[in-house]
Order: sequence, then C-alpha cells, then structure tokens
Amino acid sequence: MNQSFNFHTDRRTKVLTTLTFIIFVVGAAALFLLYKGGFFSAWFISLVLALSALMILSIPRRIAILEETLEIQCISDTTEIDVREIASIKKVEKREMRWMMPLFASSGFFGYYGKFFDFRELETVTIYASEWNNFVEITDIYDYRTIVSCRDGEALKRLIDASIGVGAALEVEATTEAATEAENATESKTEDM
Repeated sequence: MNQSFNFHTDRRTKVLTTLTFIIFVVGAAALFLLYKGGFFSAWFISLVLALSALMILSIPRRIAILEETLEIQCISDTTEIDVREIASIKKVEKREMRWMMPLFASSGFFGYYGKFFDFRELETVTIYASEWNNFVEITDIYDYRTIVSCRDGEALKRLIDASIGVGAALEVEATTEAATEAENATESKTEDM
C-alpha cells in the first residue's frame, strides 16, 4: 500500500517567500552601498545565503505511506514515523494553529516547517506544511506531535488508520503464533516426562 500526497504551496506562502527574498536583496545591497565592501556586508550576505540554503534543503515535498512507515519527505531529508507507533491522527482547524510560535523554524519562507512552540499545550511540535491550512496532526505513542498540511486530509487519515489496523492485525497474528508455539513446546515437554 504505497501512496503519496504532495504538498501544495498557497498564495500566502508564495508572497511571503517573495517578500523574504526582496528583504534579503535590499538588505545586502544597502550594506554593500553603505560599507563599500566591508567585513560587515560580506558577513551579512554569507549568513543570509547559508540560512537560505539550509531552509531550502528542508522544504517539505510529499507525504508517503509505505507498508510500515509514514514518510515526510523533504528536499534533503526524510522523517519516518512507524505506523504501529501512531496513537492518533486528526484534522486540526486553522484557528487552533494561532497558538504556534516558531522556535527553530521557517514561517513562510517556502512553507512552514521546523520546531514550533504550542502555547496552548505548552510543548514543542514539529510542523511540515507548505500552506497555513488543511492541517493533520499525527500523535505517536510517546505523545510526540507532528503536524502536516495535506489538502486531502481525510484520505490521509483513512490510509493511516488502515495501516494501523493492518499492523495491529499482524501483531495479533504474530502473538497468537508465538503463544501456540510456546503451548506446543510445553505440551511436548510434559509428554517427554
């Protein structure tokens, strides 16, 4: 059951990304003109380029549901969540997200991704979103929350619920087989005596 959901960028994210680039270029040009090639302008441009490159490498691309894992694929890395460790999955309204403050995250530069602090629950949350809408919250058995944006959230929820059901059925089957083998081993020992 391999299926994937692509992240879609909305107009707000495109506008914020363009504004961020404009601010970076204007800031770099102003420093270059004011300091005439000094150390400070070179330092600023290098810092902005390094941060931009790191942020661009972390842009979320798609959510893939494989046999036993849910993968959130970014440009340079992949976050894997074992579907057997998913405790709950639910849709989150946009108004509930107003309590999120970025800690080490991008807030509109090619999307919203990274670590955010949730003032309602007083905990950190990992967000992978290319738009500030259509949120789905995935909570694992360790109470670690991951929020993704997915335009087809109901289909994502159904697929993960089905994967959880298949995983639970396989675990029950494996447990039943182990119990049967242990029972057969016990019976063979008692017959040998």
